[in-house]
Amino acid sequence: MRQLILLLLLLQVLTPPLHAQERAVISKLQRRLTVLPASRPRLLALDSLSYALHDVAPDTARRYGEQAVALATRLHDQRGLMQSLCTLGSCYATLSDGVHALDLYSKSNSIARQLNNADGLVRSYTTMAAVHHERNDTIIAWRHYQQALHLATRKGVRVATLLTLYGNLSSLFFHLEQDPKALRYTDLALKLARRSGNRINESIYLANLGTYYYYKKRYDLAENLIRQSLAITQQAQQPRYEAGNLALLSMVLLETNRAPEAAVLARQSLQQARLGQSKERTLDAYSMLAEVTARQQQFQQAYKWQTHYLALNDSLNNGRRLATLTALQSRYDMQDKEQQIQLLTQQTELQKIRNRVLWGAIAALVLGLLGFGFLYWQLRRSRAELAANNVALQESTAELRRMAASKDRLYAIVAHDLRGPVTSFVGVTELIGFYLKRKDEEGLQKLPALVRQSAQSLNNLLDNLLNWAVSQTGELAFRPEKLVVADLFAENQQLYQTTAEAKQISLQATHPDDLMLWADQNMTRTILRNLVGNALKFTPPGGTVRFSAEASLTDSTVRLTVTDSGRGMPAALVAEVLSNQPVTNPTTPVGPRTGTGLGLMLCKAFVQRHGGTLDIQSAPGGGTSVVVQLPGVN
Repeated sequence: MRQLILLLLLLQVLTPPLHAQERAVISKLQRRLTVLPASRPRLLALDSLSYALHDVAPDTARRYGEQAVALATRLHDQRGLMQSLCTLGSCYATLSDGVHALDLYSKSNSIARQLNNADGLVRSYTTMAAVHHERNDTIIAWRHYQQALHLATRKGVRVATLLTLYGNLSSLFFHLEQDPKALRYTDLALKLARRSGNRINESIYLANLGTYYYYKKRYDLAENLIRQSLAITQQAQQPRYEAGNLALLSMVLLETNRAPEAAVLARQSLQQARLGQSKERTLDAYSMLAEVTARQQQFQQAYKWQTHYLALNDSLNNGRRLATLTALQSRYDMQDKEQQIQLLTQQTELQKIRNRVLWGAIAALVLGLLGFGFLYWQLRRSRAELAANNVALQESTAELRRMAASKDRLYAIVAHDLRGPVTSFVGVTELIGFYLKRKDEEGLQKLPALVRQSAQSLNNLLDNLLNWAVSQTGELAFRPEKLVVADLFAENQQLYQTTAEAKQISLQATHPDDLMLWADQNMTRTILRNLVGNALKFTPPGGTVRFSAEASLTDSTVRLTVTDSGRGMPAALVAEVLSNQPVTNPTTPVGPRTGTGLGLMLCKAFVQRHGGTLDIQSAPGGGTSVVVQLPGVN
């Protein structure tokens, strides 16, 4: 319940309303784009479409925003470029690409500073602060908000910009539990919305105040404020915001023991969410209906609502992940195209120079045999260069094909490995309903461990995917330091203890107490976590997983060994695993396999980054030992 309220609060503070009139304007702008030439009116239309859609359809908004930035650059329109960069940053922030969003906001801020544009400065500082707040970096967020507040009183700052600033500050201080400051900025935003006649924003801040008093258990005041907000959204015919207010009011009534009325409001919230085509509000309504029916002892109906909630939540999460991946892929493709265009431009200029030289040689031919000889030599050199360029082009084509194949493998890895943890979560939800129906307290007490195991598996997978992507782009920082081997082993034992106990596997660690590594902490943790996780995966119940460490006698390195008592692998499969490709369908099966080899590939990449080695020693029926050699401390 608390998470639902927080979600409603943040969405109502940060999400710009999309009126029915605005939807009509969007359709009109989209029709105008088909006839508008490359001019400032087209730039304004693209930017307006990007801003209007950046929250409800961020991937579509991103495409409009990138077109606006490109057009503003072509037209040398600095003011338009400042605004379109900020809008495009909002699209990437919604798509969870905060790093690129901050880069766009920073560029917009620099242009606003050059133009001495107060509104552009306040807007860019506010949006940068919002991204840092979302990343839990509240110190830097507050620093940017201070810059925005310092400029907020300057001439030219728009009311919409100030409303965003005050609303975000209210959200920040509620998050920091500094209620007096949060209420102060909520009050400023509410007064400004009323003064400017912005009824939708007025309803948002009334609802936020109602949420605050709900937490303070002042339910009468909370109900009054939320009903005022609901009246405004009903009058404005805003089903999306009306659905949120109905859900909030339903929660207040539920806490004041008015469950029947709360149930009616929850169903009205669901109707309005569907009318407004808002999946997020529909998700909130499902959660509220599940809570209300559970309070009314209608557990079967509550289970159905919870099932609807989980199905829609999975759909939304998958959609967001797909949109984020699409945006990242588009950005990388765009950078690649820009590099290709730059290269082609350079080649064109070079070819022009060669043509001028060639024409000079042709003119010299008229003067005599010497000119003819010079022309012949120039022609042969051009042919040699053309042949060299052709070879380089063939190599580039082969590299692009390898990259495309690697991308396809990565997508296959994501689809394959996400299925298992997600299926585990679905199974846990079914167990919850089963134990609740049987009122099995002992069974319910086992569920947190199962949830933690599934969440840890999913987290490790996503961590591997992220590390692999970052390592391939060369952006992963390498910071070696002194690491105590005993601490690393103890951390892994604690991390996998629950999994080992569930499979009745013994975890054993042997190492000298004073043994130390000279290595990057995050990379070393990732290496050990993947090796131990793989060992547990392929060790049968009742088996043993040992990890040991010893200093090398010949050089200043440390050998880390992870050994399992599993079925082992034949030599052909060991060679296949040690190759640089993910093993999705091993040619030599050794039993059920649930991995893809991405974790081991990541281990090899990180070991090579340290200048170390990774080797596998295994035989059928004799278990498997993975040996990693990393630099030690002299």
